[in-house]
Parts: sequence; structure tokens; C-alpha cells
Amino acid sequence: MENQKEAYRRFFCKNEGKLSDADIEKACSELNESPESLENGFRELRAMMAEKQSTEQGAKIVEKFGGKDDAFLLRFLRARKFDVKKAYELMACFIKFREKYPEISENLQSEVVRKSLENGYPGLLPFKDKEGHVVLVFAIGTWDSKLYSFDTVLQGYILLLEQLLENESAQINGFVIIENFKHYSMAQAFALRPTDLKKMVDMLQGAFPARFKGVHFIYQPWYFTWTYALVKPFLKKKLADRVHVHGYNLDAFYSLFDRDQLPVEFGGNAEGYDPLIMTEQLYTAIKDKELEDDITAKLAGVQISAD
Repeated sequence: MENQKEAYRRFFCKNEGKLSDADIEKACSELNESPESLENGFRELRAMMAEKQSTEQGAKIVEKFGGKDDAFLLRFLRARKFDVKKAYELMACFIKFREKYPEISENLQSEVVRKSLENGYPGLLPFKDKEGHVVLVFAIGTWDSKLYSFDTVLQGYILLLEQLLENESAQINGFVIIENFKHYSMAQAFALRPTDLKKMVDMLQGAFPARFKGVHFIYQPWYFTWTYALVKPFLKKKLADRVHVHGYNLDAFYSLFDRDQLPVEFGGNAEGYDPLIMTEQLYTAIKDKELEDDITAKLAGVQISAD
């Protein structure tokens, strides 16, 4: 249990500049990151924000991101491999997503969202996959939509992602999602609406400064095809190519995930997933960040008064 607590604590905290050699190499080789691209990227992105602030969209971007430090803007540059124009467009999409779906972008720390996370909807494993990706999970087969709506589950995803993106290693390596369809019923298949699934697809396609590297469906029944048929039209080719439908043949799945680390319900040999440990560490990290932000804001106010 202590090891899991420590793993989650590291996942949710900032690296404070202490990236591993592997992370530094991946940032360089996959994301085009270098001292020069960092310097140019921050300068050009802020210049673009200033240049376009007279437009309606530009004004919203400056209002949302103008006061953010370089460490915050860095996640947008990394998510778009230091293409400044694409990073700016991602910032616009970040805002548009929240305007389009306020029902899943607001009240993220409500009691029902916490309860949903404490029951594993969604979840986060305390280890990365073999490629270094952070692993999010959703046991959709045991999920009860009468207790926790699909919107509530998506709020949980957003809350998790926002905190995980404080970690530079997560920004560089990205995320994968495992969706476990064991015990998924026909009633559940009929209850999921295209509008609900579209929200999740939009979240994965350009609404977050995050690298989504794969979605893995396991143990799905034959009528899963109805659900996937609702989702597929919304998928862009890049994400569609990263969707893996494994069923009960998990050979390819095990080439990506360590079977001895995976919880038993997700096809592994380890003990079952304990969402309470993860949720406790998540909310501790959120409180710590809020305190840090409050102190930073107060210090900035003191500096302005002194000037």
C-alpha cells in the first residue's frame, strides 16, 4: 500500500526539473524539444497571443492563458511537438471544449465526482506501461450509470488529467486508456447515447494538452460492436489507428503491459485495483497545488504593491 501511495504521489506532483535521462531523450527525439526550441517556443507563442488578442478567440486565449507561466504553456508546446501555430490552436480548442461542455468541465470537485473516483470510475494504475505511458482505466462492465452518470465519469477523467499534467514526465510520455468490458450488459449498450460518447471522443481529440497514445478495449462481448459503431464516425484517423480491440485474446495486450503488475480484473496477476488509495493521493495533490497557487498569487500581489 505504501508503495502505491508513493507511486501516486510522484504521478501527481511536479517533476521540479528532475526528468529522467529517458524522458529527456524522448522529449528530444519525439517532441523536437531542445534549449533552442524551448526559448523560441515560449517567445513565439506569447507573441502570437499578443498579435491575435484583438479577435474574439484571441481575447479569450489571453484572458485564460496570458497570466500563466512558461511551465504551464510548456504542456501545449509539447503536445504539438513545438509547432507554435498548432499549440495556439490547441489552446483555442481547450477553451472551446469547456464552452461546449460546461456540464463536464465545471464542478470537478463535487462530492459525486469524488465518490465516482473512489469506486474506480475512472481509475489510474500506480505504474506505467512498457513504453512509459500513464495508464488510465475504466471498468465499464461494473459501472452503474444510475449512481454515476457518464458525465460524472468524464468529470473524473478531466480532474485526473488536469492534475497529472502537472507532471512533466506525463506531458512527455503521454497516456493510454484501458476499458474493461467484462460483465458489460445489453442494457448498458443501449443506454449509452452518441452524444455522451462524442464528449469523450472530443476530450481525446484536441481538448487537452496531452498525448493520448492508445485506447485498449478488453473482454468486450459481441454486442460491443453496437457501442463502437456509435463512436467510430467521430474518430479521426490518428486516434482510430490507436484504438485496439483485444476481446479475450490478450497476447498483444500483454506485449504492452506487465501482466504481473496489472490488477486481476484487467487481465493481470496482481491484486485488484484499489481506487481509494489513488483518490486520497489525488485530492491531497489538488489541495497542495491550491495552497501553492494561493501563496504565489499573494506574493505577486505584494510585489505589485511594492512596485
